[in-house]
Amino acid sequence: MNLFIKFAKNNTGYSTKNLFVLLITFIGCLLLIVPFFVLIIEAIFMHTIATDLTGMAAYIGAVTTLFGVAGLTKVTSEKYEKPYTPTEDIITEEG
Repeated sequence: MNLFIKFAKNNTGYSTKNLFVLLITFIGCLLLIVPFFVLIIEAIFMHTIATDLTGMAAYIGAVTTLFGVAGLTKVTSEKYEKPYTPTEDIITEEG
């Protein structure tokens, strides 16, 4: 619950933008692995590549655009925020 409170506060070092970029990166990497396996499986079993490579290039371009938009959104939204200083909220654990 404490993590969600930090997501809601500004300038804590935690943000939903960071979470969004992390999720987009993970999902985008999974989406980019798909064409790789499709081409490998097709080459192994059919001994040729009959897949439309232009469509595959458009797919890869769309996924990389997703990366760019996520990064650009984060950069433009944090343009006017003050820098985070970690001494503002030091968490001490007893143990």
